[in-house]
Amino acid sequence: MSSHLIGRRQFLAVTSAGAVVAAVAGPRLFAGEAVSSPRRIAVGYAPLAEDAPLGDAASIPAADGGFIGRGARVTVMGVNVASAEPRLRKTVGLIAHYPYLDGAERKTTPFTAWGSGRTSGSTGSASSFTMPVDEIQKLSFTIGAETGAPRGAATRRDALIAEATESTELPLTLSLQNEAGSLKLARGFYVIAPIFGGDSDPRWSAYTMRQLEGRWTLVDRDGTAAPFEHFVLKIDYARES
Repeated sequence: MSSHLIGRRQFLAVTSAGAVVAAVAGPRLFAGEAVSSPRRIAVGYAPLAEDAPLGDAASIPAADGGFIGRGARVTVMGVNVASAEPRLRKTVGLIAHYPYLDGAERKTTPFTAWGSGRTSGSTGSASSFTMPVDEIQKLSFTIGAETGAPRGAATRRDALIAEATESTELPLTLSLQNEAGSLKLARGFYVIAPIFGGDSDPRWSAYTMRQLEGRWTLVDRDGTAAPFEHFVLKIDYARES
C-alpha cells in the first residue's frame, strides 16, 4: 500500500509542474479554439469586367504574352472581411518581389506594397504599382498572414487568454511559363483567400466581381459581399502596345 504514496516534496514538485503546464497551456485551451496555421491560399480569377464570373485561377486557359514589352500594372484593393472584429482578420500584408540585374546576375528585391493592422480595424488603402515582366516573365508576391491574438493586445487579460500570434508567409507566382507551383499570368482580377485549419475552398462560381464602396469585391447573386475574407489583385498592362 505504501508503494502508492508519494512524499511531500515529490507531491509539491508534481503539483508545481502541473501548475506550470496549466499556465502555459491554459490560455490556448480556454480561448475556445485551437491555434490554426494557414495551409495555403485559394485563388480565384475573373476577367476585367463588371459582374465578371469567377473561376479557379488554376483553370486559366493560357498566359498572356502581351505583358512582354509592356510590364504589369498591379492594384491591391485591400482586404474584404465579413467580420467587424479586427483580430479575426488573417491577411496583413503583400510583398512584391522586383526583379533586377546585378551585372550578369539576376536578383529580386522585396517591396512592401500593402499592409494592414489587426488592432485598429484598418483594412488598408488600395495601392497601385508597376512591375517588369520581360526579364523573368513572371510576377512574384508573398502574402503575409497571422493567426492568434494581434500584437499589442488591448489589455493584459486579453494577452493572457488569447492564442499567441503566429505569422506565416504564403507565396504567389503568376507566370507566362508553365512553371511548377505557379498560376498563369493574364489580365484580370485575382482573388486571394487564405485557407486555415478546416476551411474549405471558396465556391468561386457562386460569385462575380463588383465595385462596392469604391473597392472591387466578390458578391453573390443577391449583390451581398462574400462571407469569407479575401483581397483582390487587379492586373493589367502597364503600357499600351
